[in-house]
Amino acid sequence: MAGDTCAELIRASLVKLSHLNGLRALEATLRRGTFSAAAEELGVTVAAIGQQLRVLEDYLGIRLFDRLPSGAKPTPEAREAAERLTAGFAQLEDAMAGLRGVRDGRTLSISLTYHYLDHWLSPRLPRLYAMHSDMEIRISASDRIVDLLSENVDMAIRFSRDAGPGYRAIELFHGCYFPVCTPDFAAAHALTPDCRDLSDVPLFVLYDATTDPDWDDWPAWIKEFGMTAGDMPGARRTTGQLTALSGLGLVITGLTEAFNDLRSGRLVAPFGSRVVRRSTYKYLLVWPAARRLNRAMQAFCDWISGERDRYLNEASELLGLELI
Repeated sequence: MAGDTCAELIRASLVKLSHLNGLRALEATLRRGTFSAAAEELGVTVAAIGQQLRVLEDYLGIRLFDRLPSGAKPTPEAREAAERLTAGFAQLEDAMAGLRGVRDGRTLSISLTYHYLDHWLSPRLPRLYAMHSDMEIRISASDRIVDLLSENVDMAIRFSRDAGPGYRAIELFHGCYFPVCTPDFAAAHALTPDCRDLSDVPLFVLYDATTDPDWDDWPAWIKEFGMTAGDMPGARRTTGQLTALSGLGLVITGLTEAFNDLRSGRLVAPFGSRVVRRSTYKYLLVWPAARRLNRAMQAFCDWISGERDRYLNEASELLGLELI
């Protein structure tokens, strides 16, 4: 009899566990906004997401999505559960990480893009290591959005308008764009804050994949800031700072790319603060709201906040513009 009771309990537990995939599909879909985005994040097909959600609807006896010609829309019941689902999966992941012993207070795993690592974080890491020599830092550089709830990563640095539901964040700084060139190029083409005519100036735009809606090419830039540039058939594209550093032209770039060269004097922003565009997108240090910060995570938060303030003070002085 005891054996039969135990078997029944096991079967009941397996029934409940079998719906974790459905709950995970629901949480990802609500957080990412579409079945396809959830499928990409979870590494399954869109059809699999749809099937898991239907099974969950059958089990719960309620409808979670309205299937409309324009796409699936979450019902009020589903939307109400979104934040609790995200927090619940964050707690599960935190518990699993604790069992694996990776969040022992000395280890930090962080995800960020190659761009942010190369241009901003790497030059500053020696100061972090000097302050926290006992800390083990695992950096995962990727342009893929890492799921902090299901992958073994503590925090991420992301470029967006906000952290999203279920996450906490420290705001670092906004995207910031403006033209740069070498001092000799600026002198040769009489590029000063008062300059308005760029008709004879070779123009380039730094071309990297970005989701920033505030990134614009030269035609929009010239129109916004009241300049002229002849017929403007289109600026040539470049993939790095070498074009500007070689003295070949005037390049629209971002502050994170140009900061070190501006500080060293290899590059200048010839038009000053007049033509600096600040983006609505910003760099954020994010982590799941339900995740308790360990000693290493808190130390990193404190350190990067100090580095942010140092950076923004220096950048404000370089551009003659208050960025803080």
